[in-house]
Amino acid sequence: MNSDAPDMFAIRPDHKGPKTVGILLIVFSIFLAFVAKADLDLANTEEVSNAYMEQILETPNQQGDNVSFEQYQAYHQEVNDNNGYQIRGISLAIGSATGIIGGILLYRMKPIGGKIALSGALVAFVGGIVGNMVFYDAANKHLNGTIRDNAEYFGYACGICTFFVAALALLPLINARARLAFDEANTVDLVQDESE
Repeated sequence: MNSDAPDMFAIRPDHKGPKTVGILLIVFSIFLAFVAKADLDLANTEEVSNAYMEQILETPNQQGDNVSFEQYQAYHQEVNDNNGYQIRGISLAIGSATGIIGGILLYRMKPIGGKIALSGALVAFVGGIVGNMVFYDAANKHLNGTIRDNAEYFGYACGICTFFVAALALLPLINARARLAFDEANTVDLVQDESE
């Protein structure tokens, strides 16, 4: 075997992987920002409009749940009184902002981006679970049928999405090829001028 031949099993730097992860983090963080904005908007309202409730309750009531506007208004008030909208909205906003910043930094091959996005995703994960516990308790108290079940399912979806963002942010930090690419991209070469 020729000793000059390159090692075919050598770990080579992966420059595309961290950039792809950065783009995905930005996209998922924008989705989290929309959910955070909706929660923060609802946190600032004392009562939900009749048009909003008609839109939310139309399908469950067609399936025989018979949830009244008063029941949904009591549910909204209970969530608002226990700061469910604020807890979930603020934590998702933090996760979204750090995800966008971390994604941009990862795209620019800065490993600190993964750490920033990971920390924000963990804040969003914990805050999302705590906030969704408030939603679930209020739904059990004031709602029935499929709309009560939707409060539980949305909590699961929120937890899964934020966990996925955290796992995605962690990927370039534990991948050997990505770490080699970070080292290569952030290496500073000192050039000494020999004319002196």
